[in-house]
Amino acid sequence: MKPFVLLEVGSARVTPFVERDMTSFVHEELATLAQLGDFDDNRPRAVRCVHPLVTLLEKLDTLHRRVPRTDVAPATLVRHFEDAAGIIAGEKNLPRLAGYAGPRALAAEMLAQRQLATIPSAADEAFRPDARGRFREIRRAHAAIAPIFWGQRVELEEACARIRSWIAKRLSKT
Repeated sequence: MKPFVLLEVGSARVTPFVERDMTSFVHEELATLAQLGDFDDNRPRAVRCVHPLVTLLEKLDTLHRRVPRTDVAPATLVRHFEDAAGIIAGEKNLPRLAGYAGPRALAAEMLAQRQLATIPSAADEAFRPDARGRFREIRRAHAAIAPIFWGQRVELEEACARIRSWIAKRLSKT
């Protein structure tokens, strides 16, 4: 099973969490065929998933650390920019961040637990695309991997603008 299922053990964070209902296309098909009663339904009813703001902070931290590194392939960074921008765009629809005064408090705790290298800054060069070589490479990678995505894409400049604005509003001390 190892090639198919790997569990993250150790410092995996599950707090704060979002509870999500479980489903399975197999179970749904059996229900459609009125055969679900013929089998044991052993699915958990729900699972605790990492809160998307934890994922956002981790992605911003990854970008902070990896954008400047020329040994990191630009294509590996594209999805982090787009995912971060997507989480930010959907923040108002996220469940409450239970147990924290807000994203700044969560980031401070993650920093104290060494889950972040630093609290993200809107001034970070990783979130300020320019005409220099590194961002030229990331733009080329963004365009090159377009065929493997479906749905709406977020351009690098737009993603970075959302990231800087979110950091300034939600993480900066004021």
